Amino acid sequence: MRVYWDPTCLSHDPPHEILSGRLVPYLESPDRVRRIKQSLEEDDTFQIISADDDWPDINVHILAVHSHDYLQYLETIYEEWVAVGGDKTAVFPETFRHRQLQNSLSPEFSNSSERKGNYCFDLSCPTSDTYRAAIASVKVTLCAARALAGGDSKPSNGIFALARPPGHHAQESLCGGYCFFNNAAIAARYLLQQFSTRRVAILDVDYHHGNGTQQIFYSNSEVLYVSLHAEGDYPYFTGAADERGSGDGAGYNHNFPLPAGSTTDDLYCDTLQKATDVIGIHSDIDFLVVSLGVDTYSEDPICEFLLTQGCYPRIGRIIASLAIPTLFVMEG
Repeated sequence: MRVYWDPTCLSHDPPHEILSGRLVPYLESPDRVRRIKQSLEEDDTFQIISADDDWPDINVHILAVHSHDYLQYLETIYEEWVAVGGDKTAVFPETFRHRQLQNSLSPEFSNSSERKGNYCFDLSCPTSDTYRAAIASVKVTLCAARALAGGDSKPSNGIFALARPPGHHAQESLCGGYCFFNNAAIAARYLLQQFSTRRVAILDVDYHHGNGTQQIFYSNSEVLYVSLHAEGDYPYFTGAADERGSGDGAGYNHNFPLPAGSTTDDLYCDTLQKATDVIGIHSDIDFLVVSLGVDTYSEDPICEFLLTQGCYPRIGRIIASLAIPTLFVMEG
């Protein structure tokens, strides 16, 4: 299997985050990707490829998913924050633009305090290197998607984008959950727009619901979104089974929430089979994008499924049984 990566993805390295009211080391750390890459390098079935191609039109692909003002925010907010005296560690919002606040603000925000509270839904805060790392993460994903569409993968195999920061929590104009650009969504749009693609399916196997991917495609029938995730866990307000899409996208959004604390290998794989059956009934799906979160593992520090290491080959076989050219994109 080909594995695409870029060392620039490691440059996003916040020193800490707030978890359960405590200041703790940042969990989505560069070291995680280093360890994954090292493990793959020790297995000769994987070929590590540097995603060093130039993408002069990369913003075009990002803007197929994200708003222009959000892209501009991520590009400029850190320098703007520091210029007005903000701490150099990261950009921290002082308030969020909640729906119950009076909606009288102009879309053209006058200062960094307004901007940062408008474009994030938690404390996933940009640092000096976040923007370039997020751009590199998109580049890794696009390189892998292009290779997949170019025929570099057998249907029973796949291509892996070792991308970081992850993406599935990033909405059209919101960052959160360690995510800034939605890599899987950008890949799906790229495959639809650049190739004669009828439909793309996104299968999200991260422990947490991909609120960003759901929001981006909720009214769109060109992308089928299917998610397995913990019920009632982060991001808390999305991921219910009755969220099925709207408008043209009605019936193209499928959530399979699972109980935290009691989801075993068998329950997970049985549910995954149901999820892939939903994908399998669509004969016009040309590509599958898997949002690959492995925080479903029982030893994950913040998640509560009971999956063993032996479950992951089973997961791979179930996905492979679809026989659809597959792009795996790293998430949590």
